[in-house]
Formats: sequence, structure tokens, C-alpha cells
Amino acid sequence: MGKLRAFTTSLLSLIIFCSLIASASAATIHGKVFSWETLEPVSAIVEINTTPAQKMVAKNGSYSFEVPPGVYKLKAYVMGSDLFAEENITIVKEGNYVIDLVLFPQIEYPELEDINKVEFPVDEGEGVNYYIYLIPLAVGGIVLLFYLRTRTPQTVEFQEEKAPDLPEDLKEIVDILVKEGGRISQRELRKKLGYSEAKVSLMIADLERRGIVEKVKKGRGNILFLRDEFIR
Repeated sequence: MGKLRAFTTSLLSLIIFCSLIASASAATIHGKVFSWETLEPVSAIVEINTTPAQKMVAKNGSYSFEVPPGVYKLKAYVMGSDLFAEENITIVKEGNYVIDLVLFPQIEYPELEDINKVEFPVDEGEGVNYYIYLIPLAVGGIVLLFYLRTRTPQTVEFQEEKAPDLPEDLKEIVDILVKEGGRISQRELRKKLGYSEAKVSLMIADLERRGIVEKVKKGRGNILFLRDEFIR
């Protein structure tokens, strides 16, 4: 009886010890969910494929998860909408991980295996004319491209009176943003400037501090936006 009680006590102690280790090594993933059109936080459903999976409604765009080290897939979407975001995350140690998500319209393409399974009707004595199935896809792609182009601001003008003391190198970034319609990826900006990655990062940080640009994480890179109050 005494041995059984000692074994039970040891087992409970081991379980508690393992739980404490798991909780101590947990990391916090948090951030905000933004709309690609307005760059404003939006309420969305955010989920992560932990075991068991976690899901929450990000009110005003804010979300947070506690996870152990591992590789995860973070998803966000809005019910009744095609807006969707997905990020792959690797957690190697405890700490705070800030992952902002930008919701973009989701375009789904059929898998190659599914296309191969489709059986097309064949008239006797005639071959299959596959071009008739490509025409609707081509028309749909053209319509979608036209829609996205019309939704993008075509002309942007910078209000210099609100930031009159910008150095020449920072003005160069602002001029590029204006020419690109108010938004550009950090990688593309670096190509246009020809500066080192470290210098471009410092220049962007300076513009963020001045409140002229806003940086949003997208995948493995960043997208820069000229703030609305500097656009006319």
C-alpha cells in the first residue's frame, strides 16, 4: 500500500513538472489583421494548427496565441468574404513573436490532378477542342486584372508642406512611393535606390518615426505605404 502511494505521488509530481516545463517554454504569437484595401485593422477569424488547433475572433484586428516551439501555419479570414491571409511560422524558443497579417482576395486555381480527372465529351469522329474551355478562364483572368488595376490609386501627390525638412535621401524614397501610387515592397525599393539593405532599413525607420510611411509585413518581406495625411 505504501509503495503504491509513493508511486502515485511520484507520477503526479512528474506530470506537474512536465506541465511547468511546457508552459515555461511557450511562446506568444500576436499581431493585427489588416485589409489590403484600406490598411485598417479588421475583425477576422484567426487560427493556428497547434495540437489541438486554436482559433479566435480577432476583434479590431488584434489576436494572440500561446504555442510551444515548432513549425506552424497561421491563417486569417473573414466570414462571407474572399479575403484571406496565411503565414508559415517557425518557433525555436520562448518569447514574443509579432506577426501582422494582410488580407488579400483569395484566388483559387484547380489542382493539376483534378484537371486530369475531368472527362470531356468527345463526339464520334471528332477530337476534343480544349480551347473552348480555356476561353472562359482567359476572360475571367482579364476581368480580374482590370478590377485590381482600377482599385489601385493611379495618381498620388505628396503634400510637401507637411514634411518640409526631409533630407534628400528620404525625399528620394517619398518620390518613388509617389510614382508607384503610394505603395511599394521594400525589396523593390532597395533595387530602385541601389543602397545597401542596412541603409534602406535605417531610412525607412526614419520615415516611420516621422509618421510619413507605414510598414506592413507580407510573407518574408515588407510593403511600404505612404500615409493618407501626406497624400492629396
